[in-house]
Amino acid sequence: MKILAGICAALAIGLLLALWRVDHVSTKLASAEEEVTTLTNAAESRRNTQRLLAQLDTDHTKVLTDVQAQHKAQLARVGTGAQRLSVPARCPAVRATATTAGVDDAEARADIDPAAAQRIVAITNDGDEAIIALNGLIDYVATACTPRK
Repeated sequence: MKILAGICAALAIGLLLALWRVDHVSTKLASAEEEVTTLTNAAESRRNTQRLLAQLDTDHTKVLTDVQAQHKAQLARVGTGAQRLSVPARCPAVRATATTAGVDDAEARADIDPAAAQRIVAITNDGDEAIIALNGLIDYVATACTPRK
């Protein structure tokens, strides 16, 4: 009888140890599955961010290329004289007569030398391109660094 009680006690202890081991393994399995889910979500988020950044790069490169083409055409027009730049001008030494026959509302303007006009256009073009580059950087930072929900 004592042997039977000893065997039963050993079986009960063995069963308890086996159940403890199963519980331990199932806890580790759940933890591992949770980690796999977390890593999968992180990888998907990274892929989405990379896809968004690639699209941003494509969009901003296209905008910059289009603007550079427009600037090149404008510089060519200014250089050939097809487009002229002018500034408002006044001649305070010249007095208007009181007996003018017509009304001239047109503002007096002075043309800018074509070489100077090209330099002015080049400076404004550089500014436009810098603004486009800055907007691209702002979009990049907002996309890459701002958490999405």
